[in-house]
Order: sequence, then C-alpha cells, then structure tokens
Amino acid sequence: MTHFRNFLLNSASWMLCFLPLALLTGPFIPDLIVVLLSLIFLFLVIKDKLWSYFTNYFVYFFLFFYFYLLVRSSFSINPLFSLENSLFYFRFLLLSLCVWLVIDSDSKFLRRFSIIFALTFSIALSDGFYQYLNGKNIFGFSGIGTRLTLVFNDSQILGGYLSRLFPLLIGLLIFNFNPTKIKIIFTIVLLILTDVLIFVSGERTALGLLFISTLFIVLLISKFKTIRIISFIVSILIMTMITIYNPSVKERNISVTMNDVGLSVSSDRVYLFSQVHEKYILTAWNMFKDKPLIGHGPKLFRELCSRNEFQHAPDSCTTHPHNTYIQLLAETGIIGFLFILITVLYLCRVVIKHIYESLFRKNKVLSDYQICLIACFIISLWPFLPTQNFFNNYINIIYFLPVGFYLQSIYKKDS
Repeated sequence: MTHFRNFLLNSASWMLCFLPLALLTGPFIPDLIVVLLSLIFLFLVIKDKLWSYFTNYFVYFFLFFYFYLLVRSSFSINPLFSLENSLFYFRFLLLSLCVWLVIDSDSKFLRRFSIIFALTFSIALSDGFYQYLNGKNIFGFSGIGTRLTLVFNDSQILGGYLSRLFPLLIGLLIFNFNPTKIKIIFTIVLLILTDVLIFVSGERTALGLLFISTLFIVLLISKFKTIRIISFIVSILIMTMITIYNPSVKERNISVTMNDVGLSVSSDRVYLFSQVHEKYILTAWNMFKDKPLIGHGPKLFRELCSRNEFQHAPDSCTTHPHNTYIQLLAETGIIGFLFILITVLYLCRVVIKHIYESLFRKNKVLSDYQICLIACFIISLWPFLPTQNFFNNYINIIYFLPVGFYLQSIYKKDS
C-alpha cells in the first residue's frame, strides 16, 4: 500500500507540474487534471487521516460559500441549469489543498514545478512571438487582428494566460533560485519578453493586470526589485517603439481603448469599460435590484438577461456581465457578494499590516514569495477591469492554483 501511496503522490506532483502546460491546450485537459488531483487528494486524506488540511479558516470559508451556492442553485428558477456551475465547484478547493499536500510531501516539487513552469512560459512566449510575426502559430492557429491564441488551442487568451500566471512565476523564481549572473539575465529576458508580448497581444485587460501586478510587486518586494524595475523600463521603451512603428498595435491598445471608454473627441460621455460592457453591467444591476439579498442563482444571468424587466438594451444580453462583482450581486445577491468582499478585506489587512511593520518596525510580515502570490489574488479580484465568468472552469484553475502555494507558505509544517 505504501508503494501505491507513493505512486499517487508522484502522479499528483507531475500532473501539477504540467498543469500550466495543459492550460495552453484549452479547458478540457486542465479540468480533467483537476478532477484526477481531487480524487487523489481525497484518497490520501482518507487513507492517511490527514484531516488537518481541512481544519483551517480558508476551508471553512470556502465551504460556507460553496454550500450557499448549492442552496441558491437548488431554489433558483432553473435548478439543474444553475447546478451545472455550482455542484462541482468544490474541486477547486481540492486543487488548492492538493498543491499544499504535494509541497509538504515532496521536497523536490517546488523546484521541479518552477523549472517546468519557466520552460512552459518560454514555450508560450516563443510561440506567441512566432504567431505575432507570422500571423499564425506553429500549429496553424491564428487570432483576429493582434489577438494571440494559446499554443495548442484557438482561444485568443494568450495575453490573459501570461498576465495572470506571471506573478506566480516570479514568486517561484524568487523562492527557488539564488540570483546568479546567468539566472538574473534569464529572468530579465523572461520579464521583458512577457511584458512586450502581452502588449502586442492586444488584450487590454491582460495589459492592465500586468501593470497592476508589476506595480504591487515592485513596491513591496526587496530581493528582485531592481531586476523588475530595469526590465520594466526596458519593456516600456520597446513598447513605445512598437507603438510608433506598428499602427495596428497602437490602434488596438490606445485608439480603440480611448474610443471604447468614451475619452475620444467624438464621445459624449465616459463609459464603464466600454459602451457594450456598460450595458451588460446595467442589465446585471437590474437583476440585482430584483433580488438584492440572494440573487437569481449561479449561471442564470445568461438565461434572464433577455427578459424585459432586466434587459437594459437590445444588445445587453450575453453569457455573463464581464465583471465579477456585479455578476455575484446579480446571481448570488449580497450574501454571495459578502464572501468575495471578505476576501478582499483580508488581503487589504495583510498588505497594510506588512507595509506598517516594514516601515515602522523593520519587520517583514510577508516574504517576497508571498507578496508575489498575493499579487495573483489581487489581479484575480481587481474590480476595475472586465473579467471572465466567475464560475468558468478554466479561469478558476488559474484563480485557485496559487492559493495552494500560499496556504502551504502560511501553514507549513515547521511553523
């Protein structure tokens, strides 16, 4: 039985190492990996009686949220449709806990994961630049305009993939590797290439998230601060040159953005993200006002947004309102919204405490590694940019993967 346990642990370790690569294939393979990891985690917990992984505030908090989603879905106007999103949402909790368990059990995991993750990032960057220069990637996928696809899938979200996982990669590089000359050069090149590719990808939300995480990390970390500042300055210079000599990138990132937000000369007022996004948000707001306390149920924006009592305009109906906060208000009400609000308040408290202790007591509450992990959470919860569907499987894997690293860092065995 010991051999079987070790086999399962090794399998979980390697599946986690290749999860970032699987994310480049689209939603199916990474979601399958998450299901397998969840089953392995539950088996190991039951077999070895590792119940301590469930006795922490994060698990309690998540389970309260999860059971609320189940109840709200069950009593919605279309329970089966709503339960498609909420019933198996618990697997993302198990993903985070599995990461924590594997780090505790496999002393080589963090370094192995970091190396494979850096190589995966390098593959994504190489393919992205190839696609940018040739119009399609090495597998024949091509985006629309300047938008870039994933390496193994035609989803035009390469910029989002890079920007959301970027702080996790930086944190792992800081945690695992001493700053030798070769590693510093590799890191600077990796940072610059990531910045530039996200810029030319035309994904404005991804670019915004990149700036937010960079600012947060530069202000708070100590070990790699100079490296990140130098790389970002070089990136800005390259972006400026591209903007001057590439009209399509300038059009997408600057001109179209100004026009969408309503800051162009021809616009009569400013919009929330864009005129279309504002219509989605106002439709969701109408749904929230109808049931402010409990909302209408997960996944039901797409079903109810076309109703006359909610629809703000003829073209204001889509799969989700493109803003996490307004989506939760519309679909889960104030009660569901409180869970994400409490999460934001927790992060604010931790960051403020770290800043205070660093400035006035010369004591660091957070390590540079933890600061980068928190940067992942901040960009996931950032309210002032368009977001994906809160219950989307693909984006939730990206949301919850860094959580496991953070949980292990604050509950590690030797603490």
